[in-house]
Amino acid sequence: YPFFQGDGFMGDYQSTFSIPGISSSIDWGSMADKLLENARKSQEPLIEKQDTLELKIGLFNEFSASMKSVRNTLSPLKLASTFNAKTAEFSVLSGVNAESVVTATVSADAAVSRHEIEVLQKAVAQSRFSERIETTVGDAGLAASQKFYINVGGRRAEILVNTTDSLTTIAQKINDAKDITIDPATGEAYGESLGITASVIDNRLIIKSANTGLGETTDKSTLTRGSGTTDKLGFTVAKDAPSNGTLAITAGTVTYVEGTDFTVDPGSDEITWIAGHGPATGTSYEVSYTVNSNVFSIDGDADLLSLLKLDDDSADHYLAAQDAEIKIDGLTVTRSSNQMNDLIEGVELTVNGPGSVVMDITQDAEQAVTGIQDYVTYYNDLMDWINIRLSESSTASSSEKDDQYKNDDFYKKFGLLHGNSMLWQTKSQIRQLMTDPVTATYTSKTGRPVLGTMAGEGLTGNTTFTLTVGVRTATIEVAPGDTLQTIASKINNSYEMTHDPQGRTYPIPMASAKVVNNQLVIEASPNRKFSLAASDGVLDTLGLGTPFTLLSQIGISTESTDYGKSGKLEFDSAKFMEALRNDPDGVGAIMNTIMGKMDDYIGNMVDTSQIEVGYTTAPKGRIASQITTWQTEIATIDKRIAESETRLELRARGLYEQFAQAEVNLAKLQQQATWLASVVSQLSGSSGSSS
Repeated sequence: YPFFQGDGFMGDYQSTFSIPGISSSIDWGSMADKLLENARKSQEPLIEKQDTLELKIGLFNEFSASMKSVRNTLSPLKLASTFNAKTAEFSVLSGVNAESVVTATVSADAAVSRHEIEVLQKAVAQSRFSERIETTVGDAGLAASQKFYINVGGRRAEILVNTTDSLTTIAQKINDAKDITIDPATGEAYGESLGITASVIDNRLIIKSANTGLGETTDKSTLTRGSGTTDKLGFTVAKDAPSNGTLAITAGTVTYVEGTDFTVDPGSDEITWIAGHGPATGTSYEVSYTVNSNVFSIDGDADLLSLLKLDDDSADHYLAAQDAEIKIDGLTVTRSSNQMNDLIEGVELTVNGPGSVVMDITQDAEQAVTGIQDYVTYYNDLMDWINIRLSESSTASSSEKDDQYKNDDFYKKFGLLHGNSMLWQTKSQIRQLMTDPVTATYTSKTGRPVLGTMAGEGLTGNTTFTLTVGVRTATIEVAPGDTLQTIASKINNSYEMTHDPQGRTYPIPMASAKVVNNQLVIEASPNRKFSLAASDGVLDTLGLGTPFTLLSQIGISTESTDYGKSGKLEFDSAKFMEALRNDPDGVGAIMNTIMGKMDDYIGNMVDTSQIEVGYTTAPKGRIASQITTWQTEIATIDKRIAESETRLELRARGLYEQFAQAEVNLAKLQQQATWLASVVSQLSGSSGSSS
C-alpha cells in the first residue's frame, strides 16, 4: 500500500504513514502519530528522571574533584620533615659573598645552632698539562714509539705512544687504560679502570684526577712466602710524591723493614726479599699499603715525558692536589672533598673558596606555611561548594521559570542536592576532624637538653610515663637518680617494645631511644608512630610533653563569621610560627596525625578501587559508589525505554495492518457504492422511459 512509511520505530520518531489514503482521503499518518504520541507519554517521567540522574552524577563528579583537590594538598602535611625542616642562613665576615665561601644543605635532623666557619683553602684535583702539539707527536719530535706509566692508588697502567698518535689519540688511550697489576690469586692482571680522566683543550693534553684532594686508602692482604726471592703484592707501589705510598709487613710479632729485609722498586707490584731475611717459605705474612688514593704519578721513557712536558712541575704544566681546609668554631679540619657531611650532624657543607662566614641553622617554615595555606584554600573551596549546594532551593521563582535559559543545565541542576545527606555528613565530619582534640603521634621526638640526673631537674620521687606503638604500650619508670642514658636504656630494653603479645622477639623494636646532644630522642620503627602519656609533668621535664591537642592552638581554626556556620577555616601564620619555634615536633605530630586522618576520610569518599560487597564488587569510595548506583539506575531506565519502544514498534505495525485493511474495506465499499449508484441510475432511467 503506497501510504505506508516503514522505517525505524526505535530512534527519532517519524510519521508511520506518509500520505493520506488514496481511496478514502483519510490522514492515517496523523491518526497513527497521535495514538503513538499518547502511548509515548508513559516514557516522559523515565526520561526526566534519567536527565536528573545525569545531572546528579555531574554534581557528584564536581564534589569528588573538589575533595581530591583537598587531598592533593595533604602530602607534605603528613610528613614530619615538613615541620622539622631546617635551613642555613649566612652572614659574611670576609669574602665576596657567603655563597663564594660555603653553602649548606640542611636536613631535619640538624639542631638549631650557630657556627663560625673560615675556609682556608678548597680541595683541588691534581692536573698535568702537556706541551702544545697541533699534529702528531712524531711531527713534534718523537723518533720512535715509547711508553709511560700512570700510577693511581695502587693501580698502574701502561700507555704506548706511537709517532703517529695525536694528543687526542693519547687521551683516548689514557681513558681506556686498565690496571696491569697482577692479582696473586689468579696470576692475571686486575684490568680495572684507573679513575683519572684525559682530554685535549687548546692542543694540550690534560690529565686530571677524578676526585679532589689527596685521598687516602689502605690495602691489607695476607700473602704466602714463595720459594723464590720475590712475591707478588697485589698492588703497585708508588713511593714518590704525591702518592707517598708506604709499606708495612709483619708476620706474627715480627716486623720487616724495607731496605733491611726487602726491597720494592717504585712502580712495581713485586717484593724482593734480601737473602737471609724475611719469613720462611710457605709462611703467611701481612702486608699493609697506605697511599694517597686520589692523585697520580707518571714514570716511563724520559724522552717521551720530556717531549710532552709531563715531568715538568712548573705552574704552567702542573696543578698539585690539595685537601680542603676549614675552621669551624676554631677547630681546624681537613677533607679531600669540598662536600663535608660528617662535621655537623644533619648538615652537608660545600666549600667554594676562602673567606669567613657565620652560619645560623634555623627552622625553615616556608614549606609548612605554604602547605597549610594551600590546604586551607582548597578546604574552603570545598566548604563553599557544599554550602551552596545544600542551600539551593529546588523551587524556582516565576521569573526563573520564564527565563529564556530555563533549560540550561545550570537551572536544571539548581537545588538537586538541597539537603543531601551525604553533603551534610561530609561537612559535619570534616569539621570534626579539624576541631576535635587528638592524641598526637610521632615518628621521632627530641626532648630538651638535660645534664646530670633527674633529681637535678627537680624530680623527687619515682614516676612513670607510657610509650604506645600500635597495640603495644610500655610503662617506663623514671627515678630521681636516672640520667637520660638510663631512661633510653629502659626504653630500649622494654619488653613491650621488643616482644609481641605472644612473647616473640620483634626483628626491629617497636620504638628505640638514644641520647644526642644531651637530649633524649625517641624513634618509632619504620612505618610506625608512637604516642606518649603521663599523669604528671615528667614528660614536660624531659621536654617530651605534647602541648598541642587542637589545631586552633597552632593557628588553624574555624572562621568566626556567622558563628562559624560555614565551616570554613582561617589560618593565623604568626601564631603558627610561634608554635613551630617553640615545639616543631609537637606541631608536626598534630598536623601529621590530623592530616593522616583527613587523607583516610577523603580516600573513603573518592577512591574508585573495587571492594567485595556480598557476592559482587563496588567502588570503595562513598561518592564513587553513589555515582555507580545512579549509573546502574540510568542503565535500567534505558532498558525500560528500549522495551517500551519495542512494544510501540509492534503496535505501529499493528496499526499499519489495521489501517491498511480499513483502506481496502473502504475501497470495496466505495466500489459497491459506485455500482449501486450506477444500478440505481439505470433503474431510474428505465422507470422514466416506461412512464
